[in-house]
Amino acid sequence: EDQFSILTESGSSFNIPNFLLPKQLHNHGNYILSLSQLCRWLAQEAEELGVEIYPGFAASEVLVDENGVTGIATRDVGLAKDGTPKATFERGVELKARQTLFAEGARGSCSEFLMRHFNLREKPDGTKVQPQSYGLGIKEVWEVPPETFKPGFVQHTLGFPLQSSPTDKVFGGTFLYHQEPNLVLAGLVVGLDYENPYLNPYKEFQQWKTHPEIKKHFEGGTCVSYGARVLNEGGYHAIPKTTFSGGALIGCSAGFLNAVKIKGSHTALKSGMLAAEAVFEGLRKTDETPVAETGELSDDHMPQEFTSYTDKLESSWVYDELYQVRNCHQAFSKWGVAGGLMYNGLA
Repeated sequence: EDQFSILTESGSSFNIPNFLLPKQLHNHGNYILSLSQLCRWLAQEAEELGVEIYPGFAASEVLVDENGVTGIATRDVGLAKDGTPKATFERGVELKARQTLFAEGARGSCSEFLMRHFNLREKPDGTKVQPQSYGLGIKEVWEVPPETFKPGFVQHTLGFPLQSSPTDKVFGGTFLYHQEPNLVLAGLVVGLDYENPYLNPYKEFQQWKTHPEIKKHFEGGTCVSYGARVLNEGGYHAIPKTTFSGGALIGCSAGFLNAVKIKGSHTALKSGMLAAEAVFEGLRKTDETPVAETGELSDDHMPQEFTSYTDKLESSWVYDELYQVRNCHQAFSKWGVAGGLMYNGLA
C-alpha cells in the first residue's frame, strides 16, 4: 500500500491519489529492506570474489602527488585527548592503488579536499556548479505487535509539523515504512535552509509522531534503534566534476541523492557499478602490472583519469532521474509547499 498524506495541525489528514503524484513518488514494486543487512550481504559476496574489506578503519587523508591521487591513509587510533599515544596506539596505514573511488557519503572530508584540490566544482567554461545544499534526516526503528503491523505499507507526508500553511517554505517531509517481520521505520527529513532559527528537527520529529494518523503505527511498540545523518539536497545542478587523476567520486560524495524520493542508495549503487566498469576498462588498456600481483605501485606509476565514467553517468538513468527533479528544492523555496507540489507534479 502506497500512501501520500497531507497532515494538518488539527489532527486531520487527507491523501493525495497516486495518479496525481509524480511517477518518482510511486513505490509500487519496490522492496522494503534493511540497508545495513544488504551491505553485510554484499560484503560477503565481495569477499568471496577476493575483495579485501577493512571495516572500522576510516580514511583520514588523501595521498596525492604532483601527478594525482595514489591512495588514502587511515587515521591513527589509540590516542589520548591531548593527542599522545596510549597503550592501545596503532599507527594508520597507507593504502595505495592505481585508482581510488571515494564513496564517503554527504560532505566527506576526503571528498571535500579533492573538490578543492582539483577544483572539481568549476565547469570547463570557468563557471561553477551550484553550491551543495544539505538536509538532516532523523530516523527511528520500532518493533510493533502483529495487530499494528501492515506488511508492505509505505507512507510519505507533508504538512504538520514542518509546514503550517500552503505558502510555508520549509523544505521537508516524513516517511514511514512497515518492514518484515514486525518493524516500523519512521523518519523526518528537513532542508537546512529553513528560515526559523528556533526550528528543532528532533522536536519536530517527535511532534509528528503525536499526530493521530501517525501515532497509531506505534501503538504497543518499542523503539529499538535510532539515528541521524546529513543528506545532499543540491541535486543535478550541484553535481561536481566526478573524475580526476587517480580516482573518482561516487554516490553521495558526488551528490546523487534524489531529494524528491528521499532516496540515494539506488543512484549510489549504480554510480559505483559505472565507475567500476570505467576503471576496469581503462586499466585493461595499460601495460602496468596489477597491484594485486605486485603488492605495490610501480616506480613509474602515473595516475590516470578515466573520464569514460562521466560519460557513462550522463547517459544513464541516474542523470535522467536527477534531471527530472532538478528544480524541486528551488520550487519549494520560491512558492512554498503548495506551489512546490504543483510545480513538481507538472514537471
